[in-house]
Amino acid sequence: MSRWLWLCPPLTLALAAGILWRWGLTPASAVVVALLLVCPALLVWGGVALRRRPEYPSEPAPATRGMPLGWAAPVYDWYCPKLGLGPAFRAKTIALGELKPGMQVLEVGCGTGVLTRLAAAAVGPDGRAVGIDPAPEMIAVARQKAVAGAQFRLGVIEALPFADASFDVVFASAMLHHLPPATKDAGLKEVFRVLRPGGRLVVVDLDRPANPLWWLLFFPLLAWPMTAGNLRGEIPDFLARAGFAPVARHGRWLGLLSFWTTHKGGAS
Repeated sequence: MSRWLWLCPPLTLALAAGILWRWGLTPASAVVVALLLVCPALLVWGGVALRRRPEYPSEPAPATRGMPLGWAAPVYDWYCPKLGLGPAFRAKTIALGELKPGMQVLEVGCGTGVLTRLAAAAVGPDGRAVGIDPAPEMIAVARQKAVAGAQFRLGVIEALPFADASFDVVFASAMLHHLPPATKDAGLKEVFRVLRPGGRLVVVDLDRPANPLWWLLFFPLLAWPMTAGNLRGEIPDFLARAGFAPVARHGRWLGLLSFWTTHKGGAS
């Protein structure tokens, strides 16, 4: 039964939109209002679900101005593929890292550690992949699923607990839109600090929507500081302010996310 629980959020959203449409809203308005009503309810549900699961520890969470997603830990790994963020998405992200055996890799905002585990496999026994996340619930799941060469620890992008020039590659996958602008700037400067000269940063995140339907659904997020810069297409500007150059975009995903790579100047 539990494997079908992922259907509950989209069915709830569809039901709410249908009711609002019958009440006289246009279909587009009904979907937008349903999103605004249903999403807070899902946040509450996730929080209640976490408190009922004893396997998630009460390890103190580090302070951050970002938005941790600990509430999503119980459903994250089987819900992301339903949103189109499955193996093909992860494979493209990893490929952009151009990982080689022996490399040192960091993932910021690692969630349950899917990408970090793939990175650990790519760099082999002589390398290392470290994932950090501010949510103890996410790190607990990541540690339960850890593989050889993958390490997980609590941490925040704006205060990385690593020495200068520690990593060859850093991944930031679908996490920058959880940070307000000042924290984006501070976090990317920290990533620049811990990268070795010539090191590579791979960013995947919300970008300017590629079609009118996405704009219709997401335009309310222009009023939210965490996502406004993404939807205005400003991620390359954040990267440039942190010292990264050049910034290259490598296509879109679902017409909503973009892939970027950039480097820390200097010889590797």
